[in-house]
Amino acid sequence: MSDVAIYSYFGYPLPFSERVRLIGQAGFEVTSIGLGNEEDIVRSGERDLMPELVRAQGLSLEYVHAPEGACNDLWSESEPRRQEARDIYAACIAYCRKHLVPILVLHVSQSKGEQPPPVGRSGLAVIEDLVRYAEDSSVTLAIENTQQPAYLDYIFSAIQSPFLGFCYDSSHDFLYSPEPGFIVRRWGHLLVTTHISDNDGLADRHWIPGEGIIPWDELRNSFPSDTYHGFLNLEIFPRDPAKETPSSFLQRAREGIRWCQGMLRQG
Repeated sequence: MSDVAIYSYFGYPLPFSERVRLIGQAGFEVTSIGLGNEEDIVRSGERDLMPELVRAQGLSLEYVHAPEGACNDLWSESEPRRQEARDIYAACIAYCRKHLVPILVLHVSQSKGEQPPPVGRSGLAVIEDLVRYAEDSSVTLAIENTQQPAYLDYIFSAIQSPFLGFCYDSSHDFLYSPEPGFIVRRWGHLLVTTHISDNDGLADRHWIPGEGIIPWDELRNSFPSDTYHGFLNLEIFPRDPAKETPSSFLQRAREGIRWCQGMLRQG
C-alpha cells in the first residue's frame, strides 16, 4: 500500500470547493468525488468543474463514485429500466474518460433500502456491455461490496477483464457479510480501491478506523496487503459534527487511516 486518501464528502455541509481545500490543508494528497445529487455542484449542473477544483488544490483524483439510485434497475425485468441504468453508468464512464480519472466505483445493488431483483443474464449482459465500454475508455469499473455480496460474486465469476475490479468497503463487509473478511480474501486479487471506515456493528456509521468494532488486526489476515499497492481511501463521517470542526476531524481522520494502514501491514 503506497498511501492514503479521503473521499471528498466527509459529513460536513460545506461547498465542494471548501471541502477539497480543507482536505489538502489536512495533508491529504489524494481524494475522490461523487456524481450523486447529494452534491450541490452536481445538482446545479456544474459537475464538470469538480476535477478542476480538486486539482487546483494540488490533489490527485483516484476515483469517481457513480450515483447509487439506479443500481437495482440493472437487474430489472423491464428492458427500458435496464437501459436507463446502463446509460447512467455509461455517462459516468465517459465523465472519467473526459477528466482522466482512472476508476469508476459503482454499486450493483443498493447498500440500503429496497431489495434488488435477483441476478440474471439480462442484468449481466448490461454489465458486460459497460465493461466493454470501460475497456474502450481505459477506465476501470470497481464494483463495491454492499448489502448483497452475492451480486458481486455473480459478476466476478462471470466476467473477466483487466478493466473490472473490486472496491472493498470495510463497513459493508462487517455489517452485511455472512463471514466478514471472506469477500476480500476471495476477490482481493481484483482490488483496485477501498472505502475504509468503522462502525458499531449496528449501522453503516462511516466512523474513523478505530472508533468502532471492526477488528483491524484480524482483517489483516484477509486483506491482500502483499499485492494491493493502491490507496487506502477513507469514506467517513464525524460522529457529532456540531462538536468538532472540519479541520480537526480531517486531522484525526488522517491519523486514523495511518494507524489502520499500519495495522493492515503488520505480520
